[in-house]
Amino acid sequence: MHGLVPDWVRAWVSPCTNERGESVPGRLRPLAPCNICGGTRFKAAYGPHPLSHSGRLRKCVQCGSLAHQRVLRKMMASLRRKDFRHARCLQISTDRSIRPTWFGRYEVSVYNKKNSLDIQQIARADASYDIIVCNHVIEHVPDHRRALRELGRILTDRGFLFVSVPDPARHARTEDWGRPDPARHHHYREFGPDFADLLKQELPDLSVIEVWAVDDVTRDPDVAYVLTRNRTWYQRARRLPLKSRVHATRPLAA
Repeated sequence: MHGLVPDWVRAWVSPCTNERGESVPGRLRPLAPCNICGGTRFKAAYGPHPLSHSGRLRKCVQCGSLAHQRVLRKMMASLRRKDFRHARCLQISTDRSIRPTWFGRYEVSVYNKKNSLDIQQIARADASYDIIVCNHVIEHVPDHRRALRELGRILTDRGFLFVSVPDPARHARTEDWGRPDPARHHHYREFGPDFADLLKQELPDLSVIEVWAVDDVTRDPDVAYVLTRNRTWYQRARRLPLKSRVHATRPLAA
């Protein structure tokens, strides 16, 4: 029934405000508190798209999260994060949507800062991590194909790779201009729906599941990909209470 409530009703009952705690018109008002920090104050984001695709304030003032990070939190919670407690996790770039304390061992790589790993040539042994999170990073990398292969190389057979890129469904196809464009967040490319085909090409031994979820704050949909060699995580990804699509099924480890 929750999904049948019109957005104008959600906006009317929403406790959310702008960054100063003031009420805003219903068409701009976020529809629910942030699912990462519980914050109810939101503001426009920096850049060419300050509002959400639905036209609402989209950046949480308290934790700074955006829609794709809140969607990732929803997906990770659905994957049973309690089972992460013995996992070795690598996060490529900081992301507010996961917590280091969820994992048995946690490592984060931040570009040009402490523990900066070159994602195109990761200085780690094969099968070093059970869970790898790479959220909105691949579009910043000169050789994205090599980067994907490296992520697959360091992933164990016990876990999964979680990867996402900005709005692939909103572009007809991938466009690569071969350089970081300052006008487009220093991206080398924009990915389209063919991103799933790229994952299958570069990671042929991994099963690929596309997962969709909706940000409760803005009602904007977003998509991510779960890639795994493990039967348990494959089945969990397929059975999420979210929209999903299997792009490839490979031989799975128990």
